[in-house]
Order: sequence, then structure tokens, then C-alpha cells
Amino acid sequence: MIRKKINQIIVLVIDLLAFAKLKLYHPPRNEKSLLVNFENPQLYHRFFYLMLKFYQLSGYNIYYPMSFSKFRNLRNKDRYLGLILREKKFLSINKNNLTQDFIEINDKMFSPDYFLNYFEKGNQESKCFHVPMSFHPFMYNQQIWDNAVDTEKERLNSIFCYGNFDSKAYLDINRTEFNVISRTELLKFFEQKEQFVSIHHKEDITSETTDQLNEKFIFAIKENYPVAMGDLRELLSNFNFHLCCPGVVMPLCHNIIEAMSVGTIPLIEKEYAEVMYPNLQHKINAIIFKDLRDLNKILSEQLFDFSEMEISYMRKNVLEYYENFLMPESVVNHLNESITNKKLIYLQAEHRSVKFKN
Repeated sequence: MIRKKINQIIVLVIDLLAFAKLKLYHPPRNEKSLLVNFENPQLYHRFFYLMLKFYQLSGYNIYYPMSFSKFRNLRNKDRYLGLILREKKFLSINKNNLTQDFIEINDKMFSPDYFLNYFEKGNQESKCFHVPMSFHPFMYNQQIWDNAVDTEKERLNSIFCYGNFDSKAYLDINRTEFNVISRTELLKFFEQKEQFVSIHHKEDITSETTDQLNEKFIFAIKENYPVAMGDLRELLSNFNFHLCCPGVVMPLCHNIIEAMSVGTIPLIEKEYAEVMYPNLQHKINAIIFKDLRDLNKILSEQLFDFSEMEISYMRKNVLEYYENFLMPESVVNHLNESITNKKLIYLQAEHRSVKFKN
């Protein structure tokens, strides 16, 4: 009990010092300013951090006035949301130097009911804006999200897939209203194929003897090969196709954004493609399958028979989609347009967004 009390006092002192230091921070004057008046950013956890990060990356000064109690709550309760107060010079808790033509965001502009349009409104997006999925937060936090990658190099005409395939965690999606194949089911499906390859090292892909990996289904399963974040986009750029597995409780997962950022073509289930806004399109910027039977047909009859011209066309469209809708500056432009036109903005709240449909 005494040790716990001492630790609480130590944390309190650390927070007091961090708060005092932040109160002294005044960002240099900037014509691009964002004023944040959010009472409940915790609702959106990592996605709130990502939205503010996109404004920062787009050259905005961020102003978020708050009390010490709110500071402590935001800083310590969620490791991703806490980044807004742990990253150096991320935001100011004062309004000093706030320009006259600032952008303001508040709770009333946003909704966590991210999938309402999909399930109840014919998937139309005319009077709203869905803030898109993005890389894993640490990709931006560690400043590795835009590392230079050669997207024009010769690629393996294969499927690449990576990530966690824990059977317990990734079966939760079966208890939602989404009608998608779980990643564990997808893994079982591909494991039965002769072309399935499970890799264990980065060198399995980057070595000079990779011709044997052509026209294969290549998986980097986390327990065998936990791909380092700094290697992700470079590894993805070695392949024509990326198998897009759904997340824990919803189709959307950061892996698809990481793949599209280097022009790797998504191989994706129809329902997943339709909760990307704008929707991905078959043979335009994705290869879309309806179910495992359809996927099997695509694998055996189409996927590895596309011409170089067709692959180049789809890759170009994938990169254009990323640049127009998923890049931080593009997202901020769409956010600002939505704010100006008073559109409702849907921001992911992960489990909370899915609960609206259960």
C-alpha cells in the first residue's frame, strides 16, 4: 500500500512538471492554426491522435486549452491518445498566437457511428465525411510513415500478407454484423494451397534468390516473423498484391493503408472495399472477391495472369487513391471542406463504432 502511494505521488509530480513545461510552450506564429474544443476525445482514442497528427503534419499549430485534471487523463489513460501530450511541441494548451482565421473542431461536429451509412443509408456519403483509416499511430509518431520507397522497381507477381493471426482475438469480428471472412479463416484457406509460403526473415524476400517466390501466397505471420514497422513499406513494395485481412472487430485495418502507400494492389473482400471511402473498385484500384469460392476462382484463373500494362494501371490508381484520400494533407483538406460545409464527420471509435450495430 505504501509503495503504491509513493508511486502515485511520483507520477503526480512528473505530470505536474510536464504540465508546467507545456504551459510555457508557445508555438511560433503560423497562419495555419487548429483550435480544439473537445470535451470527450477519449471516445475516439487513437483516431483522435491521428486526426490531430495529420493537422500537425500539414503544417498547423494546434491549440488545445485544458485543465490539469484533463491533461493527466489524456496523457496517461491511453497510450496512443496520450501521444498528443507526450510528443514534443505537438500542441499548445494556451491560445497565444492563435491566428484570426483558425479552424475549430468540437464534439458536435463528429460522430463515432462510423458504419451508420453502410448499414442503414445505402452507403451514400453526400452529406458527411468519413475520416479514413491510416497507418499504425507509431508510424507517424516515429516519423517513418513517409520514408522513401521505390515504387517503380520490379516486383514479385505474388500476394503478400503480414500481421497477427491470433485465433482468439481475431474471431471477435464474427460476433458483429459484418459479413466478412476473418483473418484466421483466410489464413486456413491459404495454408491449404500448394503456393503458400510462410517466411521467417526479411532476407527471405530481399535476397537475390527470390524468383522461387513468384506466383506464391507469402505470409509473414507475427509469431514466426514480426515485421519491424520501419521495414513494412519497403517489404510491401516488393509485391504486386497485398491480401487485406480484416481487423479485430471491423473490416478496416491499418495494413491496407500501408500497402496502398507503395502502390501494392489490395486483394480485398467486397464488404471491406465498401467501407473504404470512396469505395475501392474491382480491377481499377483493387481486386475484389465476394467470398472464398470467388477468391479461389480469382486465384486460379485471373490473379497471376494480368498483363504488365494492367498491373501498372492498377498500381497507378492505387497510388493516386492514397495521395488523394489517405495522405495526411489530403485528409486535412477534406476535413476542412467538411467543416466549412457543415457536414457531419464520422471518426472511428473502433469497438465503440461497432457497438452501434450490435
